[in-house]
Amino acid sequence: MKLGVVVNPKAGDGPDPELVRNVVSRLEPDRVVTGQDDLGQDYLDNADIVEIHRTFDRNDTIRLVKELDSAVDVIAVFGGDGTASDAASAFPEKPLLCIPMGTTNAGPLMCNPEFKSLEVVEVDGLYIPEYGRVAFNDVVAGPTILGTVDGEIAELDALSYMRGEMKKGNPDKFYVRVSEGERTIEGVYGNVFVSMLDQRYLAKGISGGASISAFAGFNCLVACLSHTIVLGSITKEILRNMEPVRTETMSFDSSISLYAETVISADGNPFAFRESVTVEFRKNLVRVLKQV
Repeated sequence: MKLGVVVNPKAGDGPDPELVRNVVSRLEPDRVVTGQDDLGQDYLDNADIVEIHRTFDRNDTIRLVKELDSAVDVIAVFGGDGTASDAASAFPEKPLLCIPMGTTNAGPLMCNPEFKSLEVVEVDGLYIPEYGRVAFNDVVAGPTILGTVDGEIAELDALSYMRGEMKKGNPDKFYVRVSEGERTIEGVYGNVFVSMLDQRYLAKGISGGASISAFAGFNCLVACLSHTIVLGSITKEILRNMEPVRTETMSFDSSISLYAETVISADGNPFAFRESVTVEFRKNLVRVLKQV
């Protein structure tokens, strides 16, 4: 087997060379191909090196995945949920093996690095055609994103992050308009989440609109929340002072239009500010390797 390796040096607290080497060893490849320097070369001996033009942002991941796709059988990606989504944004023909090394690592693309046997799984996703972005957790409108600062998960200012700066973020409210056909949610909110639905929401009435939408068989749901809840930490006292948190929801199967006077992110990666975007549901958007 020919194995491609992609490492995001900016994910989480930074690369874990031992984790990279252990996963590669577990796969027992005949040949390993990776990117230059901290994209993979720095952590692997005897690997063939592919040189790409670097811009030192998410596009390095996309370029390297595209370059490796025609040269290997499997592409191992080391990073967080955003890195995995970036790799999927290259729409590779070869399956991805996404190993968690980021801040949240909660997405459906991730595979336990202690895997014993693997199988190829097709994963549905959300697609933003105006930007070529994909998401497998959610598309979020809001002033904050989660990041790792000095080893701690913290809320970061999403707009500053888009500009290459790391600054602490603050909760805030903003105008939102979500529409699907003649249906519209419009108002001032603290966060908006667009997410896919699955069996986990069934019979969980406490999850409100998500439960009934999943029961009805919808693919996706938009949830507009009265407060910003993308926070690095929260205490009971903070939550008591915040509550009640109100949510308005709208189900959809194919696509919605989202306009927000704040930052819009895909799996934690900010990409738009005060813009209108389309969020589409796509079946079998990417193939990944998951533990059997």
